[in-house]
Amino acid sequence: MQTRGERIRVGVADMAVTDEPRQIVTSGLGSCVAVAIHDGDGIGGLLHAMLPTLPAAEEPTPKYVDSGIELLTAELESLGADPKALTAKLTGGSSMLDIGTDEPIGDTNVSAARTALTEAEIDLAAEETGGSSGRSVSFHPATGALTIERVDAETTVL
Repeated sequence: MQTRGERIRVGVADMAVTDEPRQIVTSGLGSCVAVAIHDGDGIGGLLHAMLPTLPAAEEPTPKYVDSGIELLTAELESLGADPKALTAKLTGGSSMLDIGTDEPIGDTNVSAARTALTEAEIDLAAEETGGSSGRSVSFHPATGALTIERVDAETTVL
Protein backbone atom coordinates (compact mmCIF):
# COMPACT_ATOMS: atom_id res chain seq x y z
CA MET A 1 0.00 0.00 0.00
CA GLN A 2 1.28 3.45 -0.89
CA THR A 3 -0.24 6.72 0.31
CA ARG A 4 -0.02 9.90 -1.73
CA GLY A 5 -1.87 12.99 -0.67
CA GLU A 6 -5.45 12.23 0.21
CA ARG A 7 -5.52 9.03 -1.84
CA ILE A 8 -4.39 5.58 -0.84
CA ARG A 9 -2.90 3.66 -3.77
CA VAL A 10 -3.25 -0.13 -3.87
CA GLY A 11 -0.93 -2.11 -6.12
CA VAL A 12 -1.37 -5.56 -7.63
CA ALA A 13 -1.76 -8.26 -4.96
CA ASP A 14 -2.32 -5.63 -2.31
CA MET A 15 -5.13 -4.12 -0.27
CA ALA A 16 -5.87 -1.12 1.94
CA VAL A 17 -8.47 -0.19 4.54
CA THR A 18 -9.37 3.15 6.08
CA ASP A 19 -11.80 4.79 8.41
CA GLU A 20 -10.87 8.25 7.11
CA PRO A 21 -12.61 10.15 4.27
CA ARG A 22 -9.92 9.22 1.72
CA GLN A 23 -10.22 7.58 -1.69
CA ILE A 24 -8.60 4.22 -2.26
CA VAL A 25 -7.45 3.75 -5.85
CA THR A 26 -5.97 1.02 -8.00
CA SER A 27 -5.14 0.73 -11.67
CA GLY A 28 -4.03 -1.88 -14.14
CA LEU A 29 -6.95 -4.23 -13.60
CA GLY A 30 -6.94 -6.74 -16.43
CA SER A 31 -7.88 -10.26 -15.46
CA CYS A 32 -7.39 -9.20 -11.81
CA VAL A 33 -10.40 -8.23 -9.73
CA ALA A 34 -10.97 -5.33 -7.37
CA VAL A 35 -13.26 -5.97 -4.43
CA ALA A 36 -14.45 -2.94 -2.49
CA ILE A 37 -16.08 -3.59 0.87
CA HIS A 38 -17.55 -1.05 3.29
CA ASP A 39 -19.76 -0.99 6.34
CA GLY A 40 -21.92 2.00 5.40
CA ASP A 41 -20.49 3.95 8.32
CA GLY A 42 -17.22 5.21 6.79
CA ILE A 43 -15.03 2.14 7.17
CA GLY A 44 -14.00 0.55 3.90
CA GLY A 45 -11.29 -1.22 2.00
CA LEU A 46 -10.16 -2.23 -1.47
CA LEU A 47 -8.49 -5.46 -2.61
CA HIS A 48 -6.63 -5.91 -5.93
CA ALA A 49 -6.27 -9.68 -6.31
CA MET A 50 -4.67 -11.41 -9.28
CA LEU A 51 -5.39 -15.15 -8.85
CA PRO A 52 -8.51 -17.01 -7.67
CA THR A 53 -7.53 -19.37 -4.85
CA LEU A 54 -4.79 -19.70 -2.29
CA PRO A 55 -2.60 -22.79 -2.87
CA ALA A 56 -2.52 -25.12 0.14
CA ALA A 57 1.18 -24.56 0.85
CA GLU A 58 1.06 -20.74 0.95
CA GLU A 59 0.24 -18.26 3.69
CA PRO A 60 -2.89 -16.09 3.15
CA THR A 61 -2.11 -13.05 1.02
CA PRO A 62 -4.03 -10.39 -0.96
CA LYS A 63 -2.57 -11.96 -4.13
CA TYR A 64 -5.43 -14.47 -4.10
CA VAL A 65 -9.12 -13.57 -4.23
CA ASP A 66 -10.25 -15.97 -1.51
CA SER A 67 -7.57 -15.20 1.08
CA GLY A 68 -7.57 -11.52 0.09
CA ILE A 69 -11.27 -11.14 0.90
CA GLU A 70 -10.68 -12.92 4.20
CA LEU A 71 -7.76 -10.61 5.08
CA LEU A 72 -9.64 -7.50 3.95
CA THR A 73 -12.65 -8.41 6.07
CA ALA A 74 -10.44 -9.03 9.12
CA GLU A 75 -8.78 -5.61 8.68
CA LEU A 76 -12.16 -3.90 8.36
CA GLU A 77 -13.35 -5.56 11.54
CA SER A 78 -10.14 -4.51 13.33
CA LEU A 79 -11.07 -0.89 12.50
CA GLY A 80 -14.49 -1.42 14.07
CA ALA A 81 -16.63 -2.39 11.06
CA ASP A 82 -19.72 -4.43 11.88
CA PRO A 83 -19.30 -7.74 9.97
CA LYS A 84 -23.07 -8.00 9.51
CA ALA A 85 -23.21 -4.56 7.84
CA LEU A 86 -20.54 -5.21 5.19
CA THR A 87 -21.45 -4.71 1.53
CA ALA A 88 -19.23 -5.40 -1.48
CA LYS A 89 -18.80 -4.19 -5.04
CA LEU A 90 -16.79 -6.12 -7.62
CA THR A 91 -15.07 -5.16 -10.86
CA GLY A 92 -12.38 -6.47 -13.20
CA GLY A 93 -12.05 -10.00 -14.51
CA SER A 94 -11.35 -9.12 -18.14
CA SER A 95 -10.29 -11.78 -20.61
CA MET A 96 -6.90 -10.36 -21.46
CA LEU A 97 -4.57 -13.29 -20.85
CA ASP A 98 -4.66 -16.82 -22.20
CA ILE A 99 -2.69 -18.97 -19.77
CA GLY A 100 -3.84 -22.23 -21.29
CA THR A 101 -6.57 -23.08 -18.81
CA ASP A 102 -10.06 -24.21 -19.76
CA GLU A 103 -11.63 -21.06 -18.34
CA PRO A 104 -10.19 -17.55 -18.76
CA ILE A 105 -8.49 -16.40 -15.55
CA GLY A 106 -10.67 -13.28 -15.41
CA ASP A 107 -13.85 -15.39 -15.27
CA THR A 108 -12.26 -17.64 -12.65
CA ASN A 109 -11.31 -14.62 -10.52
CA VAL A 110 -14.86 -13.23 -10.70
CA SER A 111 -16.32 -16.63 -9.77
CA ALA A 112 -13.89 -16.95 -6.84
CA ALA A 113 -14.86 -13.47 -5.59
CA ARG A 114 -18.58 -14.26 -5.70
CA THR A 115 -17.98 -17.53 -3.84
CA ALA A 116 -15.74 -15.96 -1.18
CA LEU A 117 -18.23 -13.13 -0.58
CA THR A 118 -21.09 -15.61 -0.26
CA GLU A 119 -19.10 -17.74 2.18
CA ALA A 120 -18.27 -14.63 4.22
CA GLU A 121 -21.98 -13.66 4.16
CA ILE A 122 -21.17 -10.30 2.56
CA ASP A 123 -23.84 -8.88 0.24
CA LEU A 124 -22.60 -8.24 -3.32
CA ALA A 125 -24.41 -4.98 -4.03
CA ALA A 126 -23.11 -4.38 -7.56
CA GLU A 127 -20.58 -5.56 -10.09
CA GLU A 128 -19.14 -4.58 -13.46
CA THR A 129 -16.96 -7.43 -14.69
CA GLY A 130 -15.76 -9.18 -17.83
CA GLY A 131 -15.04 -7.72 -21.22
CA SER A 132 -11.61 -7.45 -22.78
CA SER A 133 -10.21 -4.14 -21.60
CA GLY A 134 -8.42 -2.83 -18.56
CA ARG A 135 -9.87 -0.78 -15.74
CA SER A 136 -8.84 1.70 -13.07
CA VAL A 137 -11.00 2.23 -10.02
CA SER A 138 -11.51 4.72 -7.20
CA PHE A 139 -13.35 3.71 -4.06
CA HIS A 140 -14.92 6.14 -1.61
CA PRO A 141 -15.36 4.30 1.72
CA ALA A 142 -17.51 7.08 3.18
CA THR A 143 -20.18 6.66 0.48
CA GLY A 144 -19.43 3.19 -0.89
CA ALA A 145 -19.19 4.60 -4.43
CA LEU A 146 -16.90 2.65 -6.76
CA THR A 147 -15.88 4.64 -9.84
CA ILE A 148 -14.69 2.49 -12.75
CA GLU A 149 -12.76 3.86 -15.72
CA ARG A 150 -12.58 1.34 -18.57
CA VAL A 151 -10.28 1.89 -21.51
CA ASP A 152 -13.09 1.11 -23.98
CA ALA A 153 -16.06 2.72 -22.23
CA GLU A 154 -17.35 5.69 -20.32
CA THR A 155 -16.78 5.97 -16.61
CA THR A 156 -19.23 3.95 -14.50
CA VAL A 157 -20.13 4.54 -10.87
CA LEU A 158 -21.48 1.61 -8.88
